[in-house]
Amino acid sequence: KMVVSNFKTNQFGIGKFLLLHDNNTQYTVEIDFRNRIQTFELAPAEKKGINITLNQIASKVVLTFNTNNETLSNIKNKPYTLFIHNGNKSKKIPIIFENSTKIIKAIEQKDLFAGINIFTLFNDNDEPILERVFFNYEGIQTLQTTDTFIQKSQDSLLIQVPIYGLKTSETAHLSISILPNETKSYNSDHNILSYTLLQPYIKGYIENAKYYFTNIDNKKQYELDNLLLTQGWSSYNWNSIFNNPPKPMFEFETGISFKANNKNKDERKYILLNSKHHEAQVYVLSANENTFNEKGFIVEDDEELMFTEVEGKTKMKKPNLYLQFSPSRVPSIDKFLSVLPLKENTVFEANSSDIVFDTEWNKVEQLDEVVIKANIEKKRVDKITRKFPTGRIDMFDDEKRTHTLDLVTYLNSKGYNAKQDLGGTVSISRGYKANPSIFLNGYRVLDKSVLNRFDMSDMDYIVFDLTARQYDGIQIGREGSIHLYTDINIRFKNDKPKELNQNINPPLTFTSPKKFYVPKYVYYQSDFFKEYGVIDWFPNVTLTQSNTIDLKVLDTQTKEIILFIEGVTSEGRFISEEKVVSLNKSSKF
Repeated sequence: KMVVSNFKTNQFGIGKFLLLHDNNTQYTVEIDFRNRIQTFELAPAEKKGINITLNQIASKVVLTFNTNNETLSNIKNKPYTLFIHNGNKSKKIPIIFENSTKIIKAIEQKDLFAGINIFTLFNDNDEPILERVFFNYEGIQTLQTTDTFIQKSQDSLLIQVPIYGLKTSETAHLSISILPNETKSYNSDHNILSYTLLQPYIKGYIENAKYYFTNIDNKKQYELDNLLLTQGWSSYNWNSIFNNPPKPMFEFETGISFKANNKNKDERKYILLNSKHHEAQVYVLSANENTFNEKGFIVEDDEELMFTEVEGKTKMKKPNLYLQFSPSRVPSIDKFLSVLPLKENTVFEANSSDIVFDTEWNKVEQLDEVVIKANIEKKRVDKITRKFPTGRIDMFDDEKRTHTLDLVTYLNSKGYNAKQDLGGTVSISRGYKANPSIFLNGYRVLDKSVLNRFDMSDMDYIVFDLTARQYDGIQIGREGSIHLYTDINIRFKNDKPKELNQNINPPLTFTSPKKFYVPKYVYYQSDFFKEYGVIDWFPNVTLTQSNTIDLKVLDTQTKEIILFIEGVTSEGRFISEEKVVSLNKSSKF
């Protein structure tokens, strides 16, 4: 045996070596892994074919296509095509083997797409025969933060994080997690750069993918290229596309779709009333047309779809629609989804008697709704009593309003001598005295005919007062006064309007965004808080006119905190940082 090459893998177990293959020689690879030698035999090279090597030289990407004389005799002068694409845009370069078994193409990196570039070689029959994936760092624009400023304010910390290079007209949308620096709860393999620019083009797992986009240098660019050699077979499996095309498992969906059915065969019109995310929609059905459709409908939580039917030009009635929704259930995606396994199992050992979270809220007593309503009514009666300190107040409820025929009948039951006739005349007296003064909602009634057949259905309360002076100082006389107070809303509060709408609950809805509340911990210096605690999370930070992130968080007396900042700007530039801040050494503003 003779050693022809040596190589080492990096921390992710990826490496490569150069081998000039001789068909008459058997090659074996020996790998020393954890003090154990493992041996693998390399398969012999194909007698015919084309291979590709890629090298970065200065600002160029150099692609070298190699073949042999046996293959050249079959492909000589045939129009091959190098297809360069990223799943969105594409370019092509003609490739023709003439009198040489080697073709070299040098492409400026600025002429490639920013991010992933898939090089596919097609033969003269437009069949893909070779592929190589390359990541172009040029054109990936990122922004960096500068020194963080912190100021203590009572029990809070004011944190200011400037972003360098944000343009005046540029908007940034960020998510910021603030955790103790010793945290074990934030151990993601990805950041926004790796998940957006790399993962969609790779089949399988990418261990610590954010490594390739943090403090980028030549070494990491080289290692990413090795990753793409190992795992970067394209998401487009050309053999399957041409020979066994993949079948779509699910329809492309945007929101909720529905189909409404009605057996009515006449011409008619339906209105879908406006909702949180949509304006009102009108559907006009001609004769013998009994269905209408809608796509891309966004419905949240328990929100209903409300339909009404229009008859003629203005008359409305409750429709009788049957709706079919798509999707109508959440499909099982277990067989289509792969999750990167945990790097390590972490177990926090704690004393079961330790109280981790503050549970003071458990001691809060929920008040009965009836008691609350009673207290509100009592406060209202007290307020009326203070307004009429010498009066006798009679509060009306639904039962009293229902059984009281009219005002004259009511006053007679209270000791007054009240009369009304068909001509509209009303007289009210008490014994042999003259008529008392009547006030309606604070205004004196001079023409008592307005009290004829007076409807009591909206009466709120009545005050009887025998004093000779009105509360605003007006002299009334010895006959006293009667104060009537009505509330027009009472008349309609128990009315049930005619149902004109058909309310339909979709079987699936979207969940509305929920507000994040920071957990309350009993003790902020515990190991549990340092490793698994949360100081704060700001999921939707928007910077428009300012290039500074301003945050306010609880001061947990943590010596070092870490800010996980992920975001993108309106011009497609990325922000991705893990920023450690020492509260003892940080600058103040």
